[in-house]
Amino acid sequence: MRVLLISENRCRENLVPFPLGLAYVAAAARQAGHEVACLDLMFSDRPVEDTLEAVRAFRPQCIGLSVRNIDNQDRHASEFYLPPVREIVSALREETASPVVLGGAGFTIFPLQCLEYLDLEMGVVGEGERTFLDLLERLEREAPVDDLPGLALRSREGGRLNPPAQHAWPGLFPPPERRLLDVTRYNWTPGSHPPMVANLQARRGCHMRCIYCTNPGIEGRLVRVRPPREVADELASLERDFGIRFAIFTDSLFNYPPDYSRELCREIASRRLSMRWWCTVNPLYCDREFLEMLAGAGCVGVSIGNESGCDDILASLKKGFSRRDVVRSVREAHRAGLRTNCFLLLGGPGENERTVQESLELMLELSPTQVTVTVGIRIYPGCEIHDIALREGVLERGQNLLFPAFYLSPQVEDWLYPYMRRFCESHPGWTL
Repeated sequence: MRVLLISENRCRENLVPFPLGLAYVAAAARQAGHEVACLDLMFSDRPVEDTLEAVRAFRPQCIGLSVRNIDNQDRHASEFYLPPVREIVSALREETASPVVLGGAGFTIFPLQCLEYLDLEMGVVGEGERTFLDLLERLEREAPVDDLPGLALRSREGGRLNPPAQHAWPGLFPPPERRLLDVTRYNWTPGSHPPMVANLQARRGCHMRCIYCTNPGIEGRLVRVRPPREVADELASLERDFGIRFAIFTDSLFNYPPDYSRELCREIASRRLSMRWWCTVNPLYCDREFLEMLAGAGCVGVSIGNESGCDDILASLKKGFSRRDVVRSVREAHRAGLRTNCFLLLGGPGENERTVQESLELMLELSPTQVTVTVGIRIYPGCEIHDIALREGVLERGQNLLFPAFYLSPQVEDWLYPYMRRFCESHPGWTL
């Protein structure tokens, strides 16, 4: 089949990542014998027109539309991203009778709500390589798709989610397709803006149980790793074949499982690459030896998902590590010569003036390179914060969370955001 894959993401807040998930699906579809074209709307000034031009030129028999972000997750300046996507979908439906299939991280969190809002009939929930290929095979022979695992469906009778598909195990599908989506556009030079960054993934899944996080729902809790040699080869290919000078690992936690992470660092270091990279780590697994291995493999900085500097709040968020672990990880990262980006997610259950001050004082003491602050927690279905918000009356039962809703502790609701805005403005390296 002729398959057009579209990345609709045009959000340029924070890092702007190469559409890696869509690139994996493109590679799998090509390997299966389909003719594939890709459209990355990140660089489009007229997304509807560019989409229609791609459809007219390629005449696809199926269109995959990846929805990465639903909103900007900002309680105080909330921006909903789906209205422009609806314009694209409306134009596609007027232009072609070919099925439009939704997918992507944002869609996976809200599959039935997205189908309803965008007026579409089906989408792939979770990892796309297996389910989308199975869907194409059935569409090609005009077979029913109603029972396909991993599919969300909408009809006049209502919507339903089929049982999830099996996880896409590393090695089962080919490396991501980087030429059709032109990864060279994401060849970021640190310091330039916006940061359009190439990326890669060594593992999928997250075993943690943070009360607010959607990652386990998107990729699963079972951590599946790729062979270290394969990952190092892909990193080397970004430098050799595309001239990429900087990349980020999209893994939820680069340092878990610990033994695998060390083996991967050794494999990357053996390539002696000139490119540099960044990753996200869990403070629990950050000892001096590992952080020195990161630096020796070309890593220049780590994002440390601490979210707080107070043991009471770390326990409330179910982070699984302590303030002492945060202290050790930041200090050892600095000793290894790594830059650090720490996060404060303020306003969760139990947050009060004392706990906020503990977090601020710890960050000032540790002096990470950057501190990224969020006030209020975006509530997603399937996360424990959703149940907490229902019990406390923050949400109404049955409330459509496609439209952003946030949890903010009543003990800080009246003062925390303006206080943190002033605090960040007066502290270089802090952003709100």
